Amino acid sequence: MPRLRKIAIRLLRRVPGSKAHGLAAYWRDLERLAQADVALVSFPKSGRTFVRVMLARLFQAQFAIDEREPLNFATLRRAPPEVPRILFTHNGDAMRTPDRIHIDRLAYAGRKVVLLARHPGDVVVSRYHHLKHRSLDPARQRLAAQPLEDFVWTPHGGVPSIVRFLNQWAELARERGDILFLRYEDFLTDPSSKLGELARFVGLASDDAAITDAVEFARFENLRAKEREGYFTSARLGPGRAGNEASYKVRSGKSGGYRAQLGEAGQQRVDAYLREHLDPLFGYCETPAAA
Repeated sequence: MPRLRKIAIRLLRRVPGSKAHGLAAYWRDLERLAQADVALVSFPKSGRTFVRVMLARLFQAQFAIDEREPLNFATLRRAPPEVPRILFTHNGDAMRTPDRIHIDRLAYAGRKVVLLARHPGDVVVSRYHHLKHRSLDPARQRLAAQPLEDFVWTPHGGVPSIVRFLNQWAELARERGDILFLRYEDFLTDPSSKLGELARFVGLASDDAAITDAVEFARFENLRAKEREGYFTSARLGPGRAGNEASYKVRSGKSGGYRAQLGEAGQQRVDAYLREHLDPLFGYCETPAAA
């Protein structure tokens, strides 16, 4: 079966269309999960690049893993056994409608799991700009061609899908009792503490000096400058379209930006939906300022 899946993944990646590519990415991650020590799960645009770069800096300090290609799984897979193999995964395609979002519990069994969450309002606004300026997929481009106020509620990765995703993981976190839950907003307010917590969970021996260095390395202004100067070799960091300043990966590191982008009525609608539907575990159901 693994060999057949590999063949199917290669074939699907040649088929045009976001559904085929999304399915290929999902199957690829399922295959990699079997070889991973840790899975860091997030909905797309939840700030994982910021976290990934900090972790990559720690991996370079401890294991001499090149930080310019931040924790590429193929590189980690070839590394010595003492190097933790971290898989960054979205657990499926963001284009899925809420009813098609589910977790393959057996795939994550026996793995350390980290759930990185971010306020759904900020996630959906960030995703809108990402698709508008970086995506080359026609289906995603058409999705982002509509007004932001409509995009927020699209069944293909809008607020309802994000809430469904987070609720599913909250349910699994309670079942397992060993999933590390982290919020992007907490990395902004207390990065050293949160990175230290994550490093210990992953299995790194990072002292305070290494943590401080990694936080400074990934500081928004520094990370933004490094991306624009071409420091990183990863395709994840760099302009999506040549000459388009808005197409860079690192654009805004703020929290709560959805309030200004959506206006008062749009913000209130999002907040009301979260109060009614989102698991209170995440702390996003109260006033936005609390995040």
